[in-house]
Amino acid sequence: MSMKKTVIISVLAAAVSTSAVGAVSAAPAATASTQVTNSTFYVNDAVTTVRTIVKDGVTLVSVRDLGVAAGAIFTVTGGNKVLAYLNDVLVELQEGSATARIGSEEVELGASVVNVNNSFYADLTGFASALGIDQSTDAAGSVWLDATKRLADAEDPIWIDAQTLLVSTLTEDGSRVDYKVNAATGEFKEVFRTSTASPLTVAPNGAKAAYTDETGAVYVLDLTTNASTKASSDDTIKPELVWSADSSAIYFLQGDKGSVIAKLNPADGTITKVLEDKVDYKADLAVSEDGKRFVYSVTKPGAVTADANKPVDSDDVAIDMTGTEPQLYFFDSSAKDGKPAKLTEKADDKIFVGASADAGQVYYISSEENKVSSLIAVSADKSVKSLLEGKDVLQATAAGDKLYALVATATGGEVYEIQGGSAKLLYAVSEDVSEIVAGKGTPVAVVEGSAIAVNKDGKWKKVTK
Repeated sequence: MSMKKTVIISVLAAAVSTSAVGAVSAAPAATASTQVTNSTFYVNDAVTTVRTIVKDGVTLVSVRDLGVAAGAIFTVTGGNKVLAYLNDVLVELQEGSATARIGSEEVELGASVVNVNNSFYADLTGFASALGIDQSTDAAGSVWLDATKRLADAEDPIWIDAQTLLVSTLTEDGSRVDYKVNAATGEFKEVFRTSTASPLTVAPNGAKAAYTDETGAVYVLDLTTNASTKASSDDTIKPELVWSADSSAIYFLQGDKGSVIAKLNPADGTITKVLEDKVDYKADLAVSEDGKRFVYSVTKPGAVTADANKPVDSDDVAIDMTGTEPQLYFFDSSAKDGKPAKLTEKADDKIFVGASADAGQVYYISSEENKVSSLIAVSADKSVKSLLEGKDVLQATAAGDKLYALVATATGGEVYEIQGGSAKLLYAVSEDVSEIVAGKGTPVAVVEGSAIAVNKDGKWKKVTK
């Protein structure tokens, strides 16, 4: 048990010992004759009976009943105050007040707290929100309350396997902490903490992840034991790591300009160059399942020019960005004397999405001024196809032989699944959804505001908050 929780429980215990008599002997409330009704709610997926009353047309719930069902620790103090503690949040309610105190902050409850026969009743939505309990209503009108303790401010979600997400948070000192999160329960566990390492790249088998330190050395993290092993001491910069399909090798771009494609055998530290064509600024590396074909983007830097008639220290330069738009390339390492083939020529902004299992198709979002953003597939033979014609595609991700795309609509957004060229509408989502998270054989998750949610039985359930 944490020191913080121990202190809070001690405070509540002291409040119980000093206020029990006052709570029992409190003056009868003016609302003592109010009709009390038993209502059914779903708390943490369990059917729960909670006493309710109606006051001035507003339904209020028993603080005690809801608190017990949600797992809160609470007590009455001074005869007219309730202290409720849940998931590191301490909430103070006071009879007759329409606000709750959380530390030094006051929040609106929506209605005043009422005392009926020495039991306190509060507005459901306001009380649940104050305690950090998620509330939703299904199509049948049933109210669902989820009081699970969840990780806050999680970013960069990646599926480890069909049950587990990898997410990151930032601490106040700027360090990154990576967690495994159970997609069904929201339970989370720290796996890695760093102030200098690159983001973790999860292997397809879900058993390990790779990262580089500030020197360029490559490490492999065991996602079960959380132990790291140095796989290579090579000190060249490695801006991108990509696991092989069988999780036995790591491909990477090498050099401060991403000029080389190389392969690392983590078992013995051997590094083999796959492509060294003197072309800088490679990015978005993707590798076929057989490890022979590669796709990537290249972005040329702008041309810097200066007036030769002006002093060097005048800092009067111009940058010409013509022709610097990213372009996609394909390379087959098994072809004798093979060279990279340029797949695209168009001067549009390209947001890389991924590649098919055989790297025979590359997917990207094409963005042009005054046009909707399009999801495009380009093949190794340079043929181009629009996959969601006329749709404004905000974001997309590749997951095995499927693509998932987030599309903007007039009322929010839609999530499509694309397989074999056919698109199927999966979900309508709110305008707060900014990202789809999917992997091979995993459920679909979304980033909505600051939370990550997974669709379960037709309902979006928050995994983080």
